[in-house]
Amino acid sequence: MPLRSNQQILARGKVMYNTACSPCHGTDGSGKGPLAANLRTQPRDLTRGVYKNRSTASGQLPTDYDLYHTITGGIHNTAMPFFRNIAPDDRWAIVLYIKTLSAKFADSNEYPLNIVDFGQSVPSSPQSLMNGRKIYIQMKCAECHGTNGQGDGPAAGTHTDDFGNPIGTTDLTNFSEYKFCKNVQDVFRIFSTGLNGAPMPSYAGTLSEEDRWHLANYVWALQNTDQYFNNGDKD
Repeated sequence: MPLRSNQQILARGKVMYNTACSPCHGTDGSGKGPLAANLRTQPRDLTRGVYKNRSTASGQLPTDYDLYHTITGGIHNTAMPFFRNIAPDDRWAIVLYIKTLSAKFADSNEYPLNIVDFGQSVPSSPQSLMNGRKIYIQMKCAECHGTNGQGDGPAAGTHTDDFGNPIGTTDLTNFSEYKFCKNVQDVFRIFSTGLNGAPMPSYAGTLSEEDRWHLANYVWALQNTDQYFNNGDKD
């Protein structure tokens, strides 16, 4: 269960943070820890309060549960490991301490947080996949991810995040490259929230809930394209 912040808990969180997190993120949270220079993807600058992995609307802070989830499970295909071996209360203490590293978490203007509404999911079906393919082309997903989702679009490899760090383009046909997804619900979440600090936008304002589900079904199915279809640019 989440802990209530107090000086004792924050002191505990600081000790745990300095042990587990500061080698990459730095003692000040700037992302410039002693191991950072050795990493292909630079550690997040926690002082900015900008997070990709969230359940909140585009541009918003993550929830405490979002931070806890990232600390617990790590980020697949990156140097961010899981910390399930750390006691749950200590992980919650780290969450509360991390929030002290950015002034955004103490800014009342950043609240309330708008949590993504998953609504009524759309089951995957041939019709849903065809609809998703059309939306994939309509929303120009192929510009980055390629016609068939293999991460080889014309804009692939040209992007940086908001802080100038290069960003690779995910090969959507390869599950091992998915960083924040374990299921189609996670794909829908990303389409709804976007990835703060990165070029991937939120589609909450441009696609209906149903269309986001169709697109999520299609993108998730790209890992198993042989059992569905491949229409190239004909749609």
